[in-house]
Amino acid sequence: MYKIIVYNMNIEKTKAYKHRESRFNALFPKRIEKSIATIHSIKKLSNKTNYVYDSKQIYEGLTLIINELNTVFNAFGLDNKQDVTDQNIYSEINDIKRDLTELKIKMQHNEWR
Repeated sequence: MYKIIVYNMNIEKTKAYKHRESRFNALFPKRIEKSIATIHSIKKLSNKTNYVYDSKQIYEGLTLIINELNTVFNAFGLDNKQDVTDQNIYSEINDIKRDLTELKIKMQHNEWR
């Protein structure tokens, strides 16, 4: 469904390194796909025909998601421009972070629907 690009660095790879790398390459795309599926499932809850909710609930839940995504960026060291070698990835991450911040601000001002 979603294509995850894994960049390889020119590092002499030991057997242990290759094993850890293959585990990451096997798990990362699956977890991304699972996360996206969960987000789609959350979006389905917006159908007011089937569900009743208030903006405060939505704000609190989505704020938790935004904060957790920011911790993921930080955990991977993607919060610092010098740590990322590919400028396009850095730009995309900053765009996502900016969009998340704008969404959070809109939700705080009840402009999100």
